[in-house]
Amino acid sequence: MSREDLDTAKPDALTGGAVTADRQPAADRQPAADRQPIAGRSHGAGLLRTIGEALIQRYAQIVLLVVLIVVFSMATPNFATRQNWTSLLVSQSVIALMTLAVLFPLIVGEFDLSVGYLLGFCAMLGAYLTGQGWPVTAVFLAMAGCGVVAGAWNGVLNVVFGINSFIATLGMGIVLSAMTLMLSNGAILTTVPGLAKTLGRGYAVQVAWAVWIVAIVAVICFYLLQHTPVGARLYAIGGSERVAFLAGVRTGRYKILAFGCAGGLVSLAAVLQLGQAGSVTPSLGPDLLLPAYAAAFLGVTTYRPGFYNVPGVIVAILLLAVGFNGLSLLGVPFWVQPLFNGLALLVAVLAARFVARRRTGERRGPA
Repeated sequence: MSREDLDTAKPDALTGGAVTADRQPAADRQPAADRQPIAGRSHGAGLLRTIGEALIQRYAQIVLLVVLIVVFSMATPNFATRQNWTSLLVSQSVIALMTLAVLFPLIVGEFDLSVGYLLGFCAMLGAYLTGQGWPVTAVFLAMAGCGVVAGAWNGVLNVVFGINSFIATLGMGIVLSAMTLMLSNGAILTTVPGLAKTLGRGYAVQVAWAVWIVAIVAVICFYLLQHTPVGARLYAIGGSERVAFLAGVRTGRYKILAFGCAGGLVSLAAVLQLGQAGSVTPSLGPDLLLPAYAAAFLGVTTYRPGFYNVPGVIVAILLLAVGFNGLSLLGVPFWVQPLFNGLALLVAVLAARFVARRRTGERRGPA
């Protein structure tokens, strides 16, 4: 190669070699004015397609929710009434808090199967202590303390003793179930704190206290997870615990924190459940586990596709509630609710896996 050829050579960004002007492809020798319109059209079409796919992934559930509301409002006049919507939102307040609770372990890559049993135990504890003459403040503190301690202990079993979260939380759930039976002696307790009844059934500014509580807790959880270093570290642990540990995150402490937050939220849900029902049975709690996880998995496909997030959870809860409420008003049999929840869970898991695979494929890029 002559010196003139070396002077006109350009470095290759991928190989580090040199590509001379004489060996450039014919397309590269075309004037820029001739190539730009085609490139512009291709880039514009790809950009529009990408934006469209992102909007569909983020807001498909919201569109479906609106469609269901319109359809049920036209199908039955009782659906769009204020009374029905108030009852719907209040009835979903406990499920909403339960779903926010399971969200924290899910974010760090773990499962908590004890939340249903913990709800029953905390509610039974509140009724039992009230019957023993405890003041309402002490009752609430005892419920919250037991919830946080039980949740944190799940984290200790997982982090310190290395027990799989499935096994650890399932075993804890069985223990809590036995303790619930011990407190109740197999009977239904009806001693409910007055403040619990107010929070579960009362209204403030024409909106139920239960709805206010869920809204405030959801905003706090959203801010914590999306706009604080704690939330960023929790998501980092869920993405790759080893990478997060090597980056300096104390993964064990944050996982215990996640389980503790779950327990605290469950104890709050127990207060609302106790106030709304006015009594507590020894079998309360486990049947709320699957609806909570169905909403959590379904929420992965909304707002931040591929990530567990609070806005997605709220939309998913409303979607499930509106679907079942509308079907109930149309006169479907009582067994449709568990069928609906089961199908929703399957669809949610499939949708979450689909979104996760799409994200993995986008990170790897074209073959």
